[in-house]
Amino acid sequence: MSERFLYTIWNRLPFRFRQRLKQNVKRNMQEQYAESEQELYRRTEQFLLKQGKIILIEVMIGGLLLAVVLAWHIFKPDYILLKRNPFGQGTKEVQISLQKGNKKKQIQYKLEEQKISLKERQKVYKAFFKQLKKEMRGKNPSLYKVSEALSLPESIAGYPFEITYELPEDGSIHLDGTLSEEVQTPLHKGECHSRYIIVTAHYREYKEKRKYKISIVPKEASSRKSAFYQVQKYLKRTERASRHESDVKIPSSYGDAKIRAGQQEAGGRGAAVLFLVMCLCIPVHNYLKLKEEGERHRKEAEKDFPVIVHLLTLYMGAGLSFLSAVRRIGCNYQKQKEGDAKQKKYAFERVLLMEQQMNNGMSQKEACQNWGMQFHSEAYQKLALILVQSFTKGSKEASAMMEAEEREAFQRRVERAKQEGEEAATRLLFPMIVLLCQVMLLVMYPALIRFQGF
Repeated sequence: MSERFLYTIWNRLPFRFRQRLKQNVKRNMQEQYAESEQELYRRTEQFLLKQGKIILIEVMIGGLLLAVVLAWHIFKPDYILLKRNPFGQGTKEVQISLQKGNKKKQIQYKLEEQKISLKERQKVYKAFFKQLKKEMRGKNPSLYKVSEALSLPESIAGYPFEITYELPEDGSIHLDGTLSEEVQTPLHKGECHSRYIIVTAHYREYKEKRKYKISIVPKEASSRKSAFYQVQKYLKRTERASRHESDVKIPSSYGDAKIRAGQQEAGGRGAAVLFLVMCLCIPVHNYLKLKEEGERHRKEAEKDFPVIVHLLTLYMGAGLSFLSAVRRIGCNYQKQKEGDAKQKKYAFERVLLMEQQMNNGMSQKEACQNWGMQFHSEAYQKLALILVQSFTKGSKEASAMMEAEEREAFQRRVERAKQEGEEAATRLLFPMIVLLCQVMLLVMYPALIRFQGF
């Protein structure tokens, strides 16, 4: 349906406009796709149809938005709704524009926060003072068994009230919530010192008071029921019973409580940290060692490359086939390795593997390609390519290319030797500076001693 509608609109457009648009689109398609005229024509039609659908959707959305705007203007109310802040969030300022004829003015209109009814106010007070009572008790179980300092906050999160306190006149409770030792210390088990604190919550015209009874008890009375009181009592008995001994033996657990010495715990943590560090260091060390070993093999293979290309050029130039040259190089390397087991070389080991593959029936071309791909070096890959070409095009051209590669390889070896010599000289620079400082110190020390008058 939509495609038929789009084709109808397309056919009603001016002919020249349609032809020019098609030619431009087709020209752009030719630069991107190497296809026949029919394929380009089909792709052009699809592109134009897709763009037409997009334009149609945009027109429909624009018409819908225009209809919404017109409907809003027609049925627009004659009043403006401004939303107040809810209770406790303060005054809100709204910018309003005034216009009369050609005159305009901007004003700031203040909206006071929403007031609450008496019933809602009682609910807010109830929830606020319930939360305040929890805050005031601090670490104490309740306000009727107070042995630790009280918490006297000036406000509660989520409520706009400012809190003030009227404390007892005898000074049993200080402004910071701490208890008077003169009142708490003389108390015995089962005794309490009761006083009242008057709390006032004030916010604008809202004001409410509450009176709380505070019962101060001895410190020990509130700690007898704690989880660790019995354990502490047991440890004190154990210590008194073993005062004639040099060591105090205590169990590792008592009831549901576990007992640990501070030094043992610290030692355990230190051992755990050391174990974790070792667990991390070992794989990192192995990875670095593996990386270093791979780098060493790569450098060793680069050093052996001039020797390998020289031997291949020499043997194949003397009339030996590629397989015979590889066998001769492998035989000489095995004899050398039998005399010294430490003389194992990565590049020559790969030559032995290539010889084994060819003996097992693999073609020389495939074996040579596999051998070159084993090295992450352009020199070996280039040599393998030259050898593969020699199998197909003949040995004369390959021999000249291998001789050129041999000269280039020995030139790189000379340059690498110079570079390694420069690096060695640089590494020796720091020890030389240290020795120079020691020599200067030995020479200057007697002069310094004499100059100071010793």
